[in-house]
Amino acid sequence: MKKWWIGLAVLAGYCIPFVYLALLEDFKTGTLLGYLLLLVGFTVLAFTGQRWGHLLFVVAGNIVSYFISIYFAGQMDTFGWDGYFKPLTAEQLILLVSLLMLIPQWIAIVVAMSLEAKKRVKEQMTE
Repeated sequence: MKKWWIGLAVLAGYCIPFVYLALLEDFKTGTLLGYLLLLVGFTVLAFTGQRWGHLLFVVAGNIVSYFISIYFAGQMDTFGWDGYFKPLTAEQLILLVSLLMLIPQWIAIVVAMSLEAKKRVKEQMTE
């Protein structure tokens, strides 16, 4: 069930700089709401990508999202937000958060794979 447009939609979803937006929300309001949205967004995109057989788009999307977040964080240096995330710089925190977000994405991918396996077993039993 590989519909190419779903893979492109997943990749487009990853073009949203989720990590940058989470850091920006933390910087502006001091809340963790941005990180929650980051977690939900990445998990849904990973699950959808795996569910429709577009794992390559998920991998590429993570890389694209990282670099877009780094770009926008570089634009924010003039506003002095770099000291806010001490002892890390904003770029280091983006790398750390991006790597940590691989864990829930991996879990979502495993769940999608197990649901697909259950579906296949159920189809074989009805034949």
